[in-house]
Amino acid sequence: MATISSDNSDLGAYLDELLHEISIKPQHRGYQLSSSTTEFATSLDKFYQTQGLAKTGAEALAARLLRIEIQTDAKYGHLNPTGTHIRKGSFLQYMYQENSQCHYLGVKVDHHAFLDEKDLRKRIGLGQTQKLFKACRVVFDVNGAPQETLVFDTNVRPSVYWWREFWELKELRSDQHNTEAAIRGVIKCLNPIKKLAPTDYTHLRNAAITAFKQTGSLDFPAFVNSVFTNYQPVEPLLVQSLPKIVQKIKELPTVNKFDAQFTLAPSAVPFRRMNVAVSEEISLSYNEDVANIDEKIWSSKTRDGRDVIVIRATEAADRFKFRDWS
Repeated sequence: MATISSDNSDLGAYLDELLHEISIKPQHRGYQLSSSTTEFATSLDKFYQTQGLAKTGAEALAARLLRIEIQTDAKYGHLNPTGTHIRKGSFLQYMYQENSQCHYLGVKVDHHAFLDEKDLRKRIGLGQTQKLFKACRVVFDVNGAPQETLVFDTNVRPSVYWWREFWELKELRSDQHNTEAAIRGVIKCLNPIKKLAPTDYTHLRNAAITAFKQTGSLDFPAFVNSVFTNYQPVEPLLVQSLPKIVQKIKELPTVNKFDAQFTLAPSAVPFRRMNVAVSEEISLSYNEDVANIDEKIWSSKTRDGRDVIVIRATEAADRFKFRDWS
């Protein structure tokens, strides 16, 4: 472990950039210490008491990370064609004050290979433009106790060895909670457009529920951009109000208290089937996770001006009398 000199302006600027990126990064998840007696917990106590990085605690964490990365590489390295599972990098730690609160930041930054412009030799160092990193930020309360612990990862899903084995944390919220709280919040934000723009409501609601009934990880900000931000409304009146709705959806992780990044739990999605009254005699029912629903159910008009709903059918088509469109 090396102590960074305050005279190193280049590295200081790099750390300031890194801290800014982490502070605005939406891809994070909330955790809590699994115990007050873990190596990380005791190190945090020393850091707060000294208002700086106590040498023994900082060195112990660096050594712990190296040991765990070697173990992880030995266990999973064979799964990677390169023979390594963990990328080499630098582990940086520092304490800082923000909004009158004390913060600890530990960050692993992956190394990049580059050609030195002076001698054109290959060298390894920290990337300035594209930073691949994992980070853990702890905010202390006025009594020195960890008040908030956030884990960041530029990977789609935070590495287990990083948050569980190294930092010895446990997830603050379950995937089931995150999935249900997120999709309920999204649908609630869409409800005001149900009468204003029913076609858009059906499309956006179905697209959102379909996304949440998949397996794998969900990056909530990326989901919002994919489904809502670039959506072109069918109803002209929705063009003006949609940006406000999208902004409310973006704020949901804070308002509804769920993580911005989590593993989906499809069984926690409370929406199953949609029933639409077509007339007093007929209702249309479909699963609320139909991919590309606009290609399977749509509205149209006959040549004499009557409104109709068209359902692209296969086996069920022969159960009803055929009528030529003309």
